Amino acid sequence: MRSIPIDVIRAFVAVVDARGFTRAAEELGRSQPTISLQVKRLEELVEAPLFEKALRFELTPVGTVCFDYGRRLLRLHDEMLDEAQRRKAPDVRLRIGMPGEFAARLTPELDRLRSEAAAAGGFDVVTGESGALALAFRDNGLDLALLLGAEAEATAAMRWRAPLAWFVRAGERPPKRQKPLRLVLPPRGSALHEAAAGALRATDRPFDIVCASADFAVRGAAVLAGLGIAPMIDGFAQDGLAHVADPSLPDLPPLVVSLVARSEALAAAGRRWASRAFPALQPL
Repeated sequence: MRSIPIDVIRAFVAVVDARGFTRAAEELGRSQPTISLQVKRLEELVEAPLFEKALRFELTPVGTVCFDYGRRLLRLHDEMLDEAQRRKAPDVRLRIGMPGEFAARLTPELDRLRSEAAAAGGFDVVTGESGALALAFRDNGLDLALLLGAEAEATAAMRWRAPLAWFVRAGERPPKRQKPLRLVLPPRGSALHEAAAGALRATDRPFDIVCASADFAVRGAAVLAGLGIAPMIDGFAQDGLAHVADPSLPDLPPLVVSLVARSEALAAAGRRWASRAFPALQPL
């Protein structure tokens, strides 16, 4: 039975992704002739051309099969090596990223996550905006992450629908309709910011952003101080905050919470870990 070396598959996938032999060689740290020879070797092994002759870097039907399966094989291959390395050195710390909204619910469950993920070491926990967490995960800086919005829906191990609501300091009167709404928001570009600002613009409701912060605790403190109102995931607001009793405020669209993991073993442990903390959120 013929077998295909993993380096040959990696070279071919890199060429397709980069749409060029030179750029693929740079990304893999190999010479361009080496990459060309590996792609030619794959064509010899499957006994068919991988690229259309008349269309540069357009795949033939066989090339499409090799690319689709090749990507999956590379992912499983790399996950296997990562998991084997982690089991060989079980004292390695798990690197976890999550939005600040979830820290209070998920942190008490870290010991159960360690047990289910067969990791004897400790944890490095990073909280922040989902864009930064997604970038850290892509750069191999995190082993497991929870993301808000569409940052990782395509590669998510699990997803939930998180309903949003407007929150104000408990006992505070609803903001007057004729005045600009004083808002406490995460930075522009975040899913929560865009959901709130978009809903208000759609109803022509004027607003001023009085406090913008990526830190969930800072936003909660600002609302508790009476600086303004804030959109938050329903059920995850800090103590002392309450729903805004103002029917003139627009409804907020739900956000998607995505779980991404470095390996299938971590994904399985992460799904159990997060599901215990999110019983009210609807899985997608």
